[in-house]
Amino acid sequence: MTLRRCITCFAFVSAMILSACSNEEQKLSPKTVKDLITSSIEDRRKQDERIDPDILIQAQSINALEFAEPDLPLASVRFDSAGIASVVRRIETNGQHTVWAAWGTDDRKSFVTKNGVIVATRGLFKDLMSAEADDVIGLVQRREEGVAPYMQRYLDGDFQIIEAKSTCTVSRGYEKTVSLATGPVPALQMFSSCVSANRQFVDLYLVGPSGRILEMRQWVGPLLGFAYMKHLR
Repeated sequence: MTLRRCITCFAFVSAMILSACSNEEQKLSPKTVKDLITSSIEDRRKQDERIDPDILIQAQSINALEFAEPDLPLASVRFDSAGIASVVRRIETNGQHTVWAAWGTDDRKSFVTKNGVIVATRGLFKDLMSAEADDVIGLVQRREEGVAPYMQRYLDGDFQIIEAKSTCTVSRGYEKTVSLATGPVPALQMFSSCVSANRQFVDLYLVGPSGRILEMRQWVGPLLGFAYMKHLR
């Protein structure tokens, strides 16, 4: 909570307390005052949660780029179906895998990317448990067209692990530009159009000349829906 919000919050609580104290017979105990303050802060938090996710991410991005360590990888991510919009930081790497979690908080929600593609989530409602995406990732990183298998394992509404096998057709799109903190980077659209027994979806990746995935829209599962991720630096 910012200083301005704190001031507004406590001013509101103070007004409530003064109003209550105007009645000489009514006394406010320390617990009552604490409850009023807690209730007001909670109301403010709920109002903040209704902020447009793009505006929230923009504000968090400015803050993170200013105060985070200069060599710490940062990205923005949205899981709209789970109501998540945040700037995330790299917290661990293991070979081609990177674990991401919210920057500036102790939130235990996290997700894992393999060469830039989300292959697992944890604590995000009904999680993507794992994914086998090497063939799709290879085509996307090389910016080549082709057909590749794709497997996702996720939790359904009954918390049972479901395997979803897809066949994906990877195709090239248009040249684009991705704006990073260090400046604009040329990128190529790579589409992955996937068909399974009961679902069709299209993932979109913006891939730099080196094969790095700079921005993407990726289907994570029927309950998490699409994830939108963009690297900040």
